[in-house]
Order: sequence, then C-alpha cells, then structure tokens
Amino acid sequence: MTGTDADTKQVHAQGRPPEPPSGSGTAKPVPPAPPARRRMPSWLAGTIGFLVGLALAAGVVFGVLSALRDDFRDAFWRVLVEGLNPFTTSEVDRSERPVLLSMKDLARFVAGEAQYEVLVDLERDVKYVPGWVAGERTVLVVNGSVEAYVDFEGLTEEAIAISDDGATVSVTLPEPELAEPRIDLDTSRALTEDRGLVDRVGDFFDTDTDARQEALAAAQDQIASAAEKSDLDERARANTVKTLEVMLSASGFDQVVVEFR
Repeated sequence: MTGTDADTKQVHAQGRPPEPPSGSGTAKPVPPAPPARRRMPSWLAGTIGFLVGLALAAGVVFGVLSALRDDFRDAFWRVLVEGLNPFTTSEVDRSERPVLLSMKDLARFVAGEAQYEVLVDLERDVKYVPGWVAGERTVLVVNGSVEAYVDFEGLTEEAIAISDDGATVSVTLPEPELAEPRIDLDTSRALTEDRGLVDRVGDFFDTDTDARQEALAAAQDQIASAAEKSDLDERARANTVKTLEVMLSASGFDQVVVEFR
C-alpha cells in the first residue's frame, strides 16, 4: 500500500473528504461541516408543557360549565371563585344550647287583638348648651299589638251549671284582660336620631343608646293606654260568647248563657 492510499483512508476515517494527492493538479475546496443542532433546555420544555396542560384543563372546565344548566353553572363558578379567593369570610357559631329556665301552662282564650302604630318624638336638651354640642332627639315609628284574652285557668266545676232538663248550660267567666303590648321591631323604624357632639363621642364607648330604649318604652305605654281606651275588651267579650255558644250548642244544649264576673 502506498503512502498516498494510507493518507486517503486516514482522512475517510476522520469524516473529512480526502485531499487530492500531491502533484495531481489543482486542489478542490473542502465544504464546511454542517452546524451541530442545539437541544431545547429542560426548564423551557417543562414550562411549555405546563402551559399546554393548564390550557387543556381550562378548556375542559369551560366545556363542562357550558354543558351544565345556568343554576348549576353559577353555583359551580361561585364555589370555584370563593375557593380561590384568599379574602373569603367564614362564620363560626360557638353559641351554646338554650337553657330552659321555666315552663308554665296557659289556659288563655285570645278573643281579640288590636294593631297600633305610634310616632314617638323624644328630645333631651342640656340647659344653656347648644343642641349641636350636647343633647339628643329620637323620632321612632313604632308598631305594636295588644291581645285581649279570657283566662280559663281558674275555672272550677261551679263555673258551669246545667239545668235539670239538660237543655240550658250556664258558664261564668272572668272579665277579659289586656295583655302587655308587644312591639314589632321588624316593622318599627327610626326617622331621626340626632345627637350632639358630646353624645356622639359617648357612642364610641356605649353602643346601646338610652334614648332609643326610652322611646320604645314610651311607645309601649302609649299603645297600652290606647288599648285601654278602646272597645277591645268589649269585642273580646262578644267573641268569647259567640265561640262558647257554637261549641256548646254542638254538644246538644239548646241554650247557652255566658256571664262575666
């Protein structure tokens, strides 16, 4: 094997085109080797994969939402948003069970009820001091009701008398009474609550104002007074008689006599 052939084989083994032998003419130019490919960094491939997976998951979620009904979709979206919201509030109820203090049997027949609405305007001034400095005025529209009832608890056998022929029954009842007024806080409302500067500063330390409590107490007294002056007790008396006549007549009595003492 000649020296030239050995050089040619060595060049082929190194991956380069063989050089023309010396003395064979003009040498041909050698083409440059192709550049080596650069591989994608692993962190970039991972990021692209995460974004593609997130896009697919979002597409699945929105597809499910579009397939659900409006109410289910809104509920699902609300739960999803509340779950992702870091400022979502929650309520924890640590209240204890109610404790029974007393129990009493009642035998009242409510025979009438009256509804009232009263405007209470209370103003408390401080002498020689302007109203914007000290003093307060409270105007409330208070709604309440009063029941008229007959108390059957104290009735005895002597209160009911039946005639010898069994056709007449006589019932003796106590006079109707008026219950304490009940204030309906849901329908009552405040129209004006003006306080002076000193009283407003005091509100920071005492949130339960005495003026509102006084206004509610005054409204309760006015409703009770109005019920006493009305014919609510007469209406209760008439309704009681009518009710007993229907009940006892159905029991076989021809005549029912009701007296109040």
